[in-house]
Amino acid sequence: MSLPESFCWTRFGTEAGQSADQIFARKEQERLANGGLFFWGIGNAIGPSIAELVRVLDNPEVLFSPIRSAPRRDDAAPAAVAAWSEATTMAGEPYTLSAQSLITSRLDPITPRDVHYALVCYSDRPLLSAVSEGKIIFGRLRNLLTKRPVGASQVTAVVQYDKTANETGAAYDVSFKAVLVPPYFIRLRRPIPLPQHAEHQHDWERAVTLLWRQRAVD
Repeated sequence: MSLPESFCWTRFGTEAGQSADQIFARKEQERLANGGLFFWGIGNAIGPSIAELVRVLDNPEVLFSPIRSAPRRDDAAPAAVAAWSEATTMAGEPYTLSAQSLITSRLDPITPRDVHYALVCYSDRPLLSAVSEGKIIFGRLRNLLTKRPVGASQVTAVVQYDKTANETGAAYDVSFKAVLVPPYFIRLRRPIPLPQHAEHQHDWERAVTLLWRQRAVD
């Protein structure tokens, strides 16, 4: 696969007590239920960079690569997990989350965060299909807005890919890709704590139904 000149890049792994395989299984069910649409939760506020990517490209893409390091303890076994129930767009307008969608993150019961973020993605192919999407050389990445090298701690970034730069740094597999669709990036509020082990719910439709039922009565 030929990498686009500019794209959103996010690295995935164990999060909110779920392995990558469990997350992808849940997101695939979400994608199927929403006719190809799914939300990918992230922790950093990259709205201005997404806005620039949308400005320069008609069909911006997000590429997904596995994290190379071992999961942190609070990702593998968080004290609590929450599902996010309200959203606004980059323009600050209310955005209604699909009733078939579930965006989760770890939750610190002592100092809980009141904001999270998500990419709005579309794919007409199953997630993690057997087809490899190529490799990304880390040293060739530059942040789209600042033109500075991407930092090791930037799990999600909007980047330019300099194919002429020296092949320095680690090579990351691109496991799958999706198209970013309007409103592209959302800000999430109102986290709802999930019952213990609810994030491992095999009956995905029931887990989503319970979340929205709880939101309706709160």
